[in-house]
Amino acid sequence: MKIFQYLSSLPENEIQDLYSDAFTCRAVLRSLPPRAKQYLMRLLVVDSISMQSVYQWTTQSSIQAHKDAIRKLLDLKILTRVPNPKGVVSQDQLFLNQRFKDNIKDSLTDLDSVVLKSVKDNQSAQQHIKPMTVEELDKYSKGQWEKVLYYLSDEGKAPPELVSDLLLSSNLTKKNGTSIAITSEGFKFMLKDIYTQIWTLIIVYLNTLESRGRPRKEALIFLFKLSFLTLGKSYYLADLNPNQRDMLFDLKEFGLVYVRSEKSDVFYPTRLAISLATGRTVSLMNDLAQEISTSQKDQGYLILETNFRIYAYTQSSLQISLISLFVKMLYRLPNLAVGILTRESVRSALLHGITADQIVDFVKQNAHPNMVISGYPEVVFEQIRLWESERNRITYKKAVLFDSFPNAESFSKTVTFAKDQYFLVWFDETKKMLVVNDEGSEPIRNYIKKNFT
Repeated sequence: MKIFQYLSSLPENEIQDLYSDAFTCRAVLRSLPPRAKQYLMRLLVVDSISMQSVYQWTTQSSIQAHKDAIRKLLDLKILTRVPNPKGVVSQDQLFLNQRFKDNIKDSLTDLDSVVLKSVKDNQSAQQHIKPMTVEELDKYSKGQWEKVLYYLSDEGKAPPELVSDLLLSSNLTKKNGTSIAITSEGFKFMLKDIYTQIWTLIIVYLNTLESRGRPRKEALIFLFKLSFLTLGKSYYLADLNPNQRDMLFDLKEFGLVYVRSEKSDVFYPTRLAISLATGRTVSLMNDLAQEISTSQKDQGYLILETNFRIYAYTQSSLQISLISLFVKMLYRLPNLAVGILTRESVRSALLHGITADQIVDFVKQNAHPNMVISGYPEVVFEQIRLWESERNRITYKKAVLFDSFPNAESFSKTVTFAKDQYFLVWFDETKKMLVVNDEGSEPIRNYIKKNFT
């Protein structure tokens, strides 16, 4: 779930509170699809408009994009739809959220407003400390996030307690006795882009704030405000309130901000923080994303052969750690790691909750161009699935047992009804026992009640 899906899921009163902040409104506007932005700007100058009038803004060929734009605005509570008293749907009225409307209007007439004033080079109380460069900030944020991914791949030391707790709360890891193991969800998490990865943990973090006595609304607003800061500029910690400062040090663990130490008087937003509320990873993040996101399909590095050997053309320890989750590594050269898929290595991954399909998808998504051209070794993929099936010999499905039928006729007719409706799982004519699937429970009850009681 990304941030604007998360906003859509919040209660209306919370969203109304968020829209009292101008920078939140600006961040939401910036994230909207082009058509939704266009509709919103048109609605700024009217009090309300009918559905029929809005329908005239599009052509028949673009009707789906039109519906999607309206749905997006309604989901975010930017628009409110008021039904027509006479029930004429085309005359339903659309109203723009007043707080949102006022804040966007004010922003358009006050383009010089800033979230925080940046520190000039000669104004910091710590003038003897060299300012951070953009390159240093990128390296720092990459390193901080890699620590989380290394930990998930079972190759790194435990991250700070906050991050470790969030990984457990989001079901990316699980306790296995005294140790921590990656889950099936954790493996899928490793395949996602960095933006989605960070928001996955941030949303869990937001949901736990109130249990720790800190307001979620203020935290969300602060996240949106961070996205309007300038990369490479520093800002005074003294300009933040206590809750914002506490959150800043939490965000430091994710690599979203840089604070030299607890005694520092300034902080720096990183590229991750500035792009966090845009709804996408901006182009400036490509270098980072290519290195620390395993979902870069155009950077394929894996070749899997029909003899089950796998070759990873990479220097990245993180990527090698990932494939070692399901591969027995044999040896490593400066730009090549070689391993082999074995029954034991795959079963080890399966025991950690990783599925055969996830392993296959991972290999395909990171396939070297040469393997894509020559074709995937389907025989190996099939063997991986067979190894999984060894552990899944029995499957469990919910079902309901019916017995004590009054006579053979009622039993026979009920069995026929269950067959016709595809509810039947099993029956025993001698004992007059019938088992149907969970979906058929209520229809069978109603059928018996209607015809035989």
